[in-house]
Amino acid sequence: MNMPPTDINVLNRRFGAPGRIAFRTDKMGAPILALVNRYGSCELSLYGGHVLDYRPIGHVPVLFMSKKSLFEPGKPIRGGIPVCWPWFGSASEKTLPLHGFARIMPWDLHSTEYSSDVTEARLSLSASEATRRFWPHAFELTLRVWLDQRLNLALTTVNRDAHPITFTQAFHPYFRIRQIMDVNVRGLDQAPYRDLLTNQTGTQTGVLNIRAETDRVYTPPAPECVLHDPGIGRALALAYTGAKRLVVWNPWIDKARAMPDFGDDEYTGMICLEPANTDGDEVTLEPGARHTLSLALQASLI
Repeated sequence: MNMPPTDINVLNRRFGAPGRIAFRTDKMGAPILALVNRYGSCELSLYGGHVLDYRPIGHVPVLFMSKKSLFEPGKPIRGGIPVCWPWFGSASEKTLPLHGFARIMPWDLHSTEYSSDVTEARLSLSASEATRRFWPHAFELTLRVWLDQRLNLALTTVNRDAHPITFTQAFHPYFRIRQIMDVNVRGLDQAPYRDLLTNQTGTQTGVLNIRAETDRVYTPPAPECVLHDPGIGRALALAYTGAKRLVVWNPWIDKARAMPDFGDDEYTGMICLEPANTDGDEVTLEPGARHTLSLALQASLI
């Protein structure tokens, strides 16, 4: 899979705005779009519709990016906020890409806008010969990313086929932390969960601390949680709509060493908190129907 040729000068003339919206390319030639306003900045790759970076004013970066991420066409980016669609996790056919194909496809940029308080971009991905190699259905995805006092993402799926379609999906954010042993996740108390490592079920008691490899699907009492990081001195509030589940993941020692695009010790500086339609929360759309999954992140000092 090759990235289509891109003229950054054309993108800047058509969609850019001095001091607010600008483009550059990464090492595989994919356009990266920077959104800036008085509240902070973020970077968004047109490869995968992938948010790479988010920096609120007065904070160190919110998102983790592996130093070993490949940035190669046809391979996922390890870090930031991947878009997992139209399946989350492994597909029924093991030869298909993990977490779907949306995160390894070039997306189209439709528009950019800005006002005194908001800077935003809209991207899209539609059925094509490339997507039908993985999934035979007609669809339209729209990803809206906007920056105000929070970083906001909204992924809308429209069924363009003549029959119902069923999919799973997630935003898969990697959050930068100072030290995994010191952080905790608040807002999951009394939430039931399924442990994907053991297939056992349980109920969370109090705050969640990470002390080993973790891969759990929670059903929180409300679609929100807070990542509390005393090492950085930050509380990161997550709020989401369009999903009932929240996946918590950290690969820990052995899995980190086994991943070629992830540093052996990087597990200590990241955690994933992923709003997802999965584990019985699949989405089925009739022809012409639509569904939106949204995520909002807001950082505050502690």
